Amino acid sequence: MIWLVLLSVAFVVPFWRLLPDYGINAWWGLTAIFPLCALILLYLMAFGPGRQGDRR
Repeated sequence: MIWLVLLSVAFVVPFWRLLPDYGINAWWGLTAIFPLCALILLYLMAFGPGRQGDRR
C-alpha cells in the first residue's frame, strides 16, 4: 500500500510543478494518479502551444 502512495506522489508532483508553465491549472496534476489521465496530460503538454516564455 505504501508503494502505491509513493508511486502516486512520484507522478503528481512533477505534473503539479510543470502544468502551470503550460497554461494548465496545477490542480489537474492530481488526475495524474490515473495512468490514462497522465497520458492525456503528457499529450497536452507535448502538442499544446508550448511553455510560456518558450521561444519556438
